[in-house]
Amino acid sequence: MKGKGILEESILVTGGSVFLDYGPMHLWIWVSEGERVLTQLAIEGAQFAKRILEDLARFLPVVKRKSLELKDKEGLPEVVQIMVEATQKMNEEDLTPLAAVAGTVSDMVADFIFAQGGSKIIVDNGGDIAIRLRREEVARVGIKTEIEARQPTYLLSIDSTMNIGGVATSGLGGRSFTKGIAQAATVVAETASLADAAATTIGNFTNIEDSNILRLPAEKIYPDTDLYGEWVTVKVGKLSQKKIEEALTRGLSEATQLCQRGFIKGAFIAVQGRVRWTEGLTPLVRKI
Repeated sequence: MKGKGILEESILVTGGSVFLDYGPMHLWIWVSEGERVLTQLAIEGAQFAKRILEDLARFLPVVKRKSLELKDKEGLPEVVQIMVEATQKMNEEDLTPLAAVAGTVSDMVADFIFAQGGSKIIVDNGGDIAIRLRREEVARVGIKTEIEARQPTYLLSIDSTMNIGGVATSGLGGRSFTKGIAQAATVVAETASLADAAATTIGNFTNIEDSNILRLPAEKIYPDTDLYGEWVTVKVGKLSQKKIEEALTRGLSEATQLCQRGFIKGAFIAVQGRVRWTEGLTPLVRKI
């Protein structure tokens, strides 16, 4: 009963949108059918998200392990299985399943709602977004060139024919650590779990060496981190145009490979005011 009370106090309904602030989850949920807003379905989605978190909490020791070490997924809850599968596809030794946690929760909540109704479902978990569209519905997602920016600089338009179900962003100033220097690495993919894992990976690949970059072991910043022993970026000073281009090229190269392997639809990378994106995003992205 205590948990139920906490959940009820954490759900805020305003203008048809539903907000859930519960532990590490900060969800914004929108559900509509044409012109009709389906707020009750969004509330049910928020309640389902709490159950996902409870499943996840029981397996924290597992999701803090390196993904490539997790060979046997039998007995793991669905949320953990999806996280493991998404991060293993990145084939990076330093990734843990937590690199896909926010996107996976968004996916599961969106799929739960979509199975019950609605032609447009958007679940935003702190910037890792699941999108489900039917018929002629269109979703527009803002892309920032800095995670901490108040307003987006670019706009991404998605319709129901594109097979895009997830948009996720990683980089400096985000909720998770990064090894790179990208201020934003935004990925679009078939699912939010894949977009989340890929955004983390691409952000990490913008890693370069420069005296104006400060890095520390992750555990020095957060003792309970899943990246114990890994050096993460703390601060980046002014970089030369050559260094910026080097970082962008490294990130774009990894993004292109992930596109070619069929794991993502495209990626957008921003470093100190300069941006690059994969060829497939060109028809979808416009500057605001």
